[in-house]
Amino acid sequence: MKPTDPNTPTSKIASTGDQQWMAEATVRTYRRGETIIEAGAELGEWVAISSGAACLMAKVAGSTNIAVAALWLGDVIGWNSPLGKLAARYEVNALVDVVTINIPRTELAVQPAAQEGTDTALLHAATEARLQDQISMRLAGNGFQRLVSVLATLATALAPPDRDTSGEQRLSLPVAQSCIGQLSGLSRRQTWIYLGQLAEVGWVTTNRTRVVLEGLGPWLKLMAEVEANGLGCIATAEVCSETLSQLGN
Repeated sequence: MKPTDPNTPTSKIASTGDQQWMAEATVRTYRRGETIIEAGAELGEWVAISSGAACLMAKVAGSTNIAVAALWLGDVIGWNSPLGKLAARYEVNALVDVVTINIPRTELAVQPAAQEGTDTALLHAATEARLQDQISMRLAGNGFQRLVSVLATLATALAPPDRDTSGEQRLSLPVAQSCIGQLSGLSRRQTWIYLGQLAEVGWVTTNRTRVVLEGLGPWLKLMAEVEANGLGCIATAEVCSETLSQLGN
């Protein structure tokens, strides 16, 4: 599983602003919990996230939806994206306040070069990689490993732009434990148990619904460490704690 660059630069969006095809772009804001794209809806616009983070929901049985992955800065979620070419395969909801850049598909149709531009291709590739990495972890990891992966992913998605890499900074995740459990493919009880194990070794603080990550710097480095050394480095709470401690030194 190859980790994606957590620092996909805003310049990848901004640099396309000099191109003619960006002249028709509009900026939209979605509040936390709002639906950005409905599953099955026709994708009439090219849409990229310029700030915030969103959760992808997939319909599995009847009207049951499950959280699949989180996407954030620089990810493309509209027309001709990894989420669908003409129709959305996922529902996209704002985890926190989200700002998007939207360009009508009809405008892109008359600017074919824009679709093949280097910056646009990089955005699409980064989105595809982030999505596949998270789906792969749901298949490969055990319950505890999946939870840790989701926490590290959310740390990257939701950390403030002026974050540092010290081991002292904390991050209160503006995401309910139930959502964390869904992203991990876990029941509420399993989520509660594994979060409790991480709390015992000092890397999270929990209350009834929220989770605070202790030592943001190591959490931001964790998935690169998993890529380098395998899932074994987050196999249990004790081993994961050792790994995070090493990353904080």
